[in-house]
Amino acid sequence: MTDNSTYSLLAILCELNEREFRKKLALFPEDMRYYVILAGGIVGAEVSKRVQETPKAVVEKGGAFVSDMLAIANPGEDQAFKSILEAYLVATLKDELRFCCMNCRELQRCLDIGYLQLGELFQKRVNGEETQELKDAISAQITNALSGTPYLDVEDAHKRCGAFAHQYSASSIGEVFGRYSDIAATLQQKYGIDRGRVLHQMVSVNMEFCEKSNE
Repeated sequence: MTDNSTYSLLAILCELNEREFRKKLALFPEDMRYYVILAGGIVGAEVSKRVQETPKAVVEKGGAFVSDMLAIANPGEDQAFKSILEAYLVATLKDELRFCCMNCRELQRCLDIGYLQLGELFQKRVNGEETQELKDAISAQITNALSGTPYLDVEDAHKRCGAFAHQYSASSIGEVFGRYSDIAATLQQKYGIDRGRVLHQMVSVNMEFCEKSNE
């Protein structure tokens, strides 16, 4: 994949992740939303570190964001924050395993991003350019790119689209759960979450994924 295509795909994935974050934020009481934002930053930073294709600048930005948030208000031993962090980690895993366009191996083909300037524009933003004009241009290009992905918000794209192929198979899912188990261990060490409780929930997610894979 060329650098332009890589950055184009990253721009689209960042937008889709932002949409998922807004959905998660709405699930929690308003007075807990700071913790939700912090949990999202922490989980996002840990996931990006473990995805080989993530540009170094994106990883660094995520880590800096978390550091800034912790400097404003460190939750310490607050049990409410730990519960939110656990829930956010499991929800992120569920999002990665949903049967929707975002998780399809054919996503890039349906996006048809080869002709777009999106990668070039997004690379400028990753490298620090934050003008409104640039943001608007990126948003317009993402809208165009997503026009060929009608099943972004479903749980059963494997039934609706004959070309759907999940990015993970039942035989390769172990690698994904290994990654999230490792993240859970890191979050237990740094923030005191209950890793055992998270792993128990992950088993249920695993079973649901395997059932759908066999449908």
